Amino acid sequence: MAEIGAQLWELWAPYHEVLAQKIMGPVNGYMIIMISIQLLIRLWPTSSSGKVEASHILVKDESKAKELREELVKADGDPALFAKLAEKHSTCPSGKKGGSLGSFAKGSMVPEFDKYCFDPETKVNQVSQPIKTQFGSHLVMVTKKPE
Repeated sequence: MAEIGAQLWELWAPYHEVLAQKIMGPVNGYMIIMISIQLLIRLWPTSSSGKVEASHILVKDESKAKELREELVKADGDPALFAKLAEKHSTCPSGKKGGSLGSFAKGSMVPEFDKYCFDPETKVNQVSQPIKTQFGSHLVMVTKKPE
């Protein structure tokens, strides 16, 4: 139980000062509700609901991204092939993990990337058109979406 308490303490560490500023005088039910609301507002973006899991292949030029996309489309967007191509061609360190970025919440990535990943029309294991960002051209495959 102490371990869980320590984990919660660490999770709330960025908010200790805010909480200390809010509590002045005796604590009543209203204050507990207000503090709980503040915690929810601040922790909401990091909650697991609303997160997606995705992989990407980052290359310098769009023509290479288009070439890789054609290869993936011919293979019906095979996730195993996507991972192989990411390992071979991606300039991002995630390429070593098959392009996997793990799970992330909206607003965690550059806007162009987020737009594709959180678009309701984007299907799981669908290969994106090349997405141009300041880092280069990305091919993105969302591997898990919230239900």
